[in-house]
Amino acid sequence: MPRRVRPRSVTVTALAAAGLLSAANGALTGVGSAAPAPAAPPEKTATASVSVTCPFADPLGSRKLTVTTSASLPSQAKSGTSATIGRYSAQLSLPRDVALALLPAGATAGSVQGAVQLDLTVHQGDRSDKIPVPLTVAPTPLPETGDVTLTATGDVPEIAINTIGAVVFDVTAPTLALTAVPAPDPAATPDAPATPTAAPPAPPIACTLDPDQQATLGTVLVQPTATPGPEQKAAPGAAAALEEDPPPANEYTVPLGLITVFTKSTIKKLGANVVSDPALLINGFFSVDLDTGGSRVSGSAVFKPTTTTFLAFGFVPVSATVEFLPEDYLNSKMIEIGGGLYTGDDGEIWLSTKLNVMGRVSNVKINGVPVDVGPDCVTKDFIKLEVSGHYDPFTTGHIKDEDFELPEFRDCGSGGQDLTPLLSGMSSGTGNQAFIDTYNLNGCMEPDHTQCPPDTLPPSQGSQASPAAAKKAAAKPR
Repeated sequence: MPRRVRPRSVTVTALAAAGLLSAANGALTGVGSAAPAPAAPPEKTATASVSVTCPFADPLGSRKLTVTTSASLPSQAKSGTSATIGRYSAQLSLPRDVALALLPAGATAGSVQGAVQLDLTVHQGDRSDKIPVPLTVAPTPLPETGDVTLTATGDVPEIAINTIGAVVFDVTAPTLALTAVPAPDPAATPDAPATPTAAPPAPPIACTLDPDQQATLGTVLVQPTATPGPEQKAAPGAAAALEEDPPPANEYTVPLGLITVFTKSTIKKLGANVVSDPALLINGFFSVDLDTGGSRVSGSAVFKPTTTTFLAFGFVPVSATVEFLPEDYLNSKMIEIGGGLYTGDDGEIWLSTKLNVMGRVSNVKINGVPVDVGPDCVTKDFIKLEVSGHYDPFTTGHIKDEDFELPEFRDCGSGGQDLTPLLSGMSSGTGNQAFIDTYNLNGCMEPDHTQCPPDTLPPSQGSQASPAAAKKAAAKPR
């Protein structure tokens, strides 16, 4: 029977806006049935390496082992259906003296086999439960020298998920039940074959996780079973709407973790790249309307001014400070970011939204000579961005607009000198591109960031996106 992740009923109140949710009732998992899963969504490979201490019998004593667990997780799941975790395995290196101790006295060669119990902890918020996962170690010969590497494999029971939001899977410390089979006697003959007899199994060894380490295997984003209609695919930014309209009466809302936002724009006329310093998304929320099934994200960010250089009209070196601001930039620097989520043709989560921002230019230098463009040299109208792309609010997002228009400027100049026509003439127009990459810093739980999957870490400053993101973007259906 599948394991069930039960829902909690949440009604948004004023407290939800502050990130406080109503208390959950009931356990996270239980035994039950679930509707058959729809067409399987794309999978992602997940790994977790943990250090454990295993109390072997004297004279061996306690030993520290590293257990590396790997599996394939669905990139997302629908509430009320069963999720399958595939290709589940655990690998560990057993010290040679421990392996030899399993053999009969005097034996120096043979194979190790047995069982490993490696449970999965499933949790969401403060609710958790364990799923027992029995694994089998096939007979593995001891090498002539050195430790023996054991690989345990098995099947994870189907998990019936009936909740909404991010569900996290953690590995636990294993329990080892190993035995050994001596190597055949080389002196045996066809008339008197020697059949090696397995040594009696050693008592199970219950290992424990060493402290101060992450044990997260992966996270699955669970969305409502109801699929948003076509009109929600191009949903406008949701953040501003939160202030204009009251929230739905039956909405699930969960605060997002610390999210880093990278932006890069290319201005066609100038041949210039405008790369902003990393910004942080604050007051981020993932929300689901439990009546309609629609889901969205919202938050706010402030982008620092950035300096870019280019050749005006193809030959004049120019540098300028560029700043992206909200429409009400005289009263606020905070840009509201949000949009509707939907499942794309590729089966993955997509975000589609519209953003309106103002562009401001200052600190202009032409051929190294400062040019005063005044304190409020801004675009005459706001820049309309219609961005979409792969997006997971709990890991990474890569969205873009490959053809936006940069409006003409206004109020550029000082001392009676009007530089507005100059700036507009050399930069305003269509064919510009904008890229927005988001990285939820809670998306990778490894203490050593070099062990994180390549698409869970921000790229180096100035790059458009990670190689994994670029490869994914190239596969976008047209």
